[in-house]
Amino acid sequence: MSALLDRTTLGLAALVAVLYFILYRKTGFFPLGAVGKAAQLMGSILPRMVVGILLGVAVAELLPGEVIEGWLSDRSGWRGHAVGMLAGSLAPIGMPFVLYPLAGGLMAGGAGVGPVVTFLTASALFGPVRILTFELPILGGGFFLLRLACVFWMPPVAGYLAQGLARAVR
Repeated sequence: MSALLDRTTLGLAALVAVLYFILYRKTGFFPLGAVGKAAQLMGSILPRMVVGILLGVAVAELLPGEVIEGWLSDRSGWRGHAVGMLAGSLAPIGMPFVLYPLAGGLMAGGAGVGPVVTFLTASALFGPVRILTFELPILGGGFFLLRLACVFWMPPVAGYLAQGLARAVR
């Protein structure tokens, strides 16, 4: 099934149709305002998505397959999770248009589910922009260290769990 007509896309399209039907029933009018807002949002996000996808795929293409296979495959062991955690911790969380295409490009190039989940989880928990701009100045160093002590173990655990689940499902 093509990406345009896969189950996820069809399910989301059905949900949108139901929601717009509910809006129509509620107002008696086709919700053109909502369509306009959605188009405006898409117009602002689409260029970033395209550039992010191009960037993510280019980085994955530039890395030799044997490097991705050796350092980020499910067979790379703890090294793959360590690299995923370090890279995710350094990646600004405000860059989902780059992070997810990069993760997809790395997986297409041979990276494993486990290290990629570790990477994405670390980026969500330890994004430097959020920590330096908001968490430390607003909540303070004590809070940051407490939070860090509570969650530092989560990215590799999530990665290993995802790796095991993916192996069990295959």
